[in-house]
Amino acid sequence: YDAPTGGTLLFTGATFTTPFLTATTTYYVEAELDGCINPVREAVAATVEKVLAPTGNALQTFCDLEAARIADLTVSGNGIQWYPSAANGNPLNTGDPLSTGFYYATQTVNGCESPDRLQVEVIIYETVEVPDPSNIPALSLCDTAADGNDTNGFTAFDFTQNQTIVLNGASTTDFYIAYYTDAGYTNLISNPNTYVNGISGGQEIYVRVSNLQNATCFTDTRFSIEVQELPVIQNTAILRNCDEDGVPDGLTNFNLTEVNPFLTNGNESALDFTYYQSLAEAEAGINAVNPVPYNNVQGNTVYVRVANNNSCYRVATISLEVSTTSFPVGYVEDLAFCDDDDVADGFRVFDLSQASNRFLAQFPTGQDLSVYYYRSFEDAQLEQNEVLDQANYTNEIAFSQTLYVRVESNVNGDCFGIGPHLQLTVYPRPQFEVDQSEVFCLDGAPITLFTFNPEGVYDYVWTDAAGNVVSTDSFAEVNEGGTYTVEAISASTCISFPYTFTVVESALANINPADVSVKDFSNNNTLTIDPSNLGIGDYEYALDNELGPYQDQPFFGDISAGAHILYVRDKKGCGIASLEVFVLGFPKFFTPNSDGVNDTWNLEGFNTSFSPVSYIQIFDRYGTFLQQISPANEGWEGTFRGRQLPASDYWFLANLVDLDGNARVLKGHFSLVR
Repeated sequence: YDAPTGGTLLFTGATFTTPFLTATTTYYVEAELDGCINPVREAVAATVEKVLAPTGNALQTFCDLEAARIADLTVSGNGIQWYPSAANGNPLNTGDPLSTGFYYATQTVNGCESPDRLQVEVIIYETVEVPDPSNIPALSLCDTAADGNDTNGFTAFDFTQNQTIVLNGASTTDFYIAYYTDAGYTNLISNPNTYVNGISGGQEIYVRVSNLQNATCFTDTRFSIEVQELPVIQNTAILRNCDEDGVPDGLTNFNLTEVNPFLTNGNESALDFTYYQSLAEAEAGINAVNPVPYNNVQGNTVYVRVANNNSCYRVATISLEVSTTSFPVGYVEDLAFCDDDDVADGFRVFDLSQASNRFLAQFPTGQDLSVYYYRSFEDAQLEQNEVLDQANYTNEIAFSQTLYVRVESNVNGDCFGIGPHLQLTVYPRPQFEVDQSEVFCLDGAPITLFTFNPEGVYDYVWTDAAGNVVSTDSFAEVNEGGTYTVEAISASTCISFPYTFTVVESALANINPADVSVKDFSNNNTLTIDPSNLGIGDYEYALDNELGPYQDQPFFGDISAGAHILYVRDKKGCGIASLEVFVLGFPKFFTPNSDGVNDTWNLEGFNTSFSPVSYIQIFDRYGTFLQQISPANEGWEGTFRGRQLPASDYWFLANLVDLDGNARVLKGHFSLVR
């Protein structure tokens, strides 16, 4: 109720929300239980405090580099909450990033949030993401004479040449670039389009790129400026050449590159040279001419643009002059030598400097001249492809070659003479053929060593191993073994390669029965030769066939009984010696059936080295003596007292006596087959 008694009933219930409350008001509550109403109303005092919106700057700005968030907004009040709109909506998180636009703040006091919201406009100002200094090229200029000195390392720079790189895509309508000489950004450069470096050779330039709408939003970087040195050269030079092209008109071909070391005092290796017919073309670097060959019919003045690795250049003026001095007509010097190196091919090493003094003697003394050699007139005229190692030049055309000679001044390069004035001659080494191996048989006649197929008329010298001359003819007759050498000498006194003959001594073998050992009357008869007494030759051996095959081993095995011929052949061709040898043995059976084959039995290999008193006794298997025969006769025919004996085994006893009376007893048994 709105009064302690009576009044207006406002609401029934345990809680009450009133839209009418605007300040402190008292309400009256009565309670009802089981239909009974408490006649006494309780007074309830209600106080409402209105919470106002927070206060603060309605415009707040940030740089994009700050990466500002909701928490970075600044207002005054308690329990601040931010919303994306003026009414309704969910509150924003304090960590949400800010962007350009409007934000709305409330405050909460005693649990009551202000119904009104403070509007704050946020502006985020952009900055330029400038390149790292390592990605900004240095501004490099050549030194100039604008300040009166082109060697002091000072010149004027226009920093706007790097503007596009520094802005990195940004526009000059949004950003401003300022340049400073110090890292503290206190010394502003007021003339960035015409700044002369304050340190000789170059310096660091510090750059600040600021937002035009908010100068506190900026980024910094830096780059270098460099003043490059100009090449050091002579401003003028004179290039002279000989008029040796066959037409004495004062016009000839030049090699303009010859002037390079004179212009640079020998320091031309890191420089680039181009040549022009006018100063304007040289300054502009256009319409360059070919320096080799360049004929002065095009003009006697040439401009050389000399640039270094930094493209800085100077221009020098070259005057072309033609010399009228020359060698006498038809003048030629000769260097002639024999082909005395390891190969007879018409090539050898020359020391060209041996002829240099003779060339210098053709000109007046005291002029400090040098001699140079070339393979062709064009090379000599243009001074290219020079023979650099004069002391070790091998001719490039076999036997005869002409070199071109150039004599010039060491002072100014004047040409004194040029032409084909040096003749190189290589006399051929004598050539012939020989048979370099001969055998001298001790029991033969002297042998003749000879040459054949000579390529010219030569003198010859034959020497033995001791160096004694044994012949001066194209042949030599020798009668003993050893080493002999022959050399041929030509009319030009050139000496051939030495050819060596090896004359080997050898001899026919001297063999006799004492040199041969025979093991016979066995299952494996052998023959062994003792070579120690055969002679000085190198021998080989064959048995029963003079044509061989021959073997090196002085031994034969498994030899049949009977007479054999041993052949001893000298490997060097001194002949074949022979000896008859006998191998004792006996046939294991015989067949006395009068068919002419094996009709009798006797020892095999019996020879004249045994005495006629030698005999053989034959017995039957019971030891009965049957007959005695001579080993030198035809043999036993298988009878006893004129009666044919039956087929059976029989025994023999041979008593052999050599010519010296030495006895040898042999025995065995054999079969009679019918």
